[in-house]
Formats: sequence, structure tokens, C-alpha cells
Amino acid sequence: MREPTKESPIDRGEVLVPGVCQVCGAEGPTIEIPGADAPNAFCPACAIEYGEGAAEDDEA
Repeated sequence: MREPTKESPIDRGEVLVPGVCQVCGAEGPTIEIPGADAPNAFCPACAIEYGEGAAEDDEA
């Protein structure tokens, strides 16, 4: 069995699940951060555009 690396989404607290994007409302696979404040579920396109900004806001 392979061990997860520090770069894996699970190690970063991100999971890919079916759902609805909280930014654009698209249905399909979403990247979610369980336990994070909303918005915490992004479609792949919104994750690229908004995900980095949301993560930086949490760190500040």
C-alpha cells in the first residue's frame, strides 16, 4: 500500500466528491474542504479562480 505524500489533496484536507459548486452552481465533481467556512465546495474551474483566494483569506 502506498503512503500518502504531503502533496496529496487528502493531506491538504481537500476531497473530490459529487456535488454542486457554491460559486457558480454547476453540478458535478467538486473540490471540497470539509469543515471550512463556505464557500468550501468548488467545481474545478472555480477552484482555479477562487480556491487560492479563499485559502489565502483563511491564513490571514
